[in-house]
Amino acid sequence: MRVNRGKLIGLRRSPYGEEVYDSDLEKYYMVELEGMPGIKSWTKKHNIKIPYQFLFIKRHYIPDFLVEFNDGSKEIHETKGLPFLFLLSTKLKKVSAEEYCKKLGWKYIFITKDKEVFYKNNFLSNALGSIKDIKE
Repeated sequence: MRVNRGKLIGLRRSPYGEEVYDSDLEKYYMVELEGMPGIKSWTKKHNIKIPYQFLFIKRHYIPDFLVEFNDGSKEIHETKGLPFLFLLSTKLKKVSAEEYCKKLGWKYIFITKDKEVFYKNNFLSNALGSIKDIKE
C-alpha cells in the first residue's frame, strides 16, 4: 500500500501553522478541522502516548489529532482507512484510547470517512486556496 505523506502549511488553527500528514485521509481531515465551528486549536504534535497490550507485548500508540474546543473541552481524533479497520491492533488501540480519554474527561472520535465525504463540506474546496500542500 502506498503511503501519501506530506505537509500542509498556512494552517490557522494549528499552533504551529503547519502539520505533517501520513495519508490522504489525514490530509483531508486536517483541512476539515480548519473549518469546523467551535474548534480553538488542533495538532498532531501533542506528545500523547496511549499504552495498550498486543499479544502480551506492551506497546503504546500515538493518536492522530488532539482537538481543543472554544469551551475548553478536548477530544482525540483518530483517522483510519478501510484496510485498517479490521485489524486486531486497531481495535485494541481504540479501546485503550477510549479508556484514556474517559479518565481525562475527554472524548475519543474515530474517523473512518472517505475523503469524498469531506468534499461535501464546501469549506474544503474553499480552504485549499489558502492552505499549501507540500508532498514529501
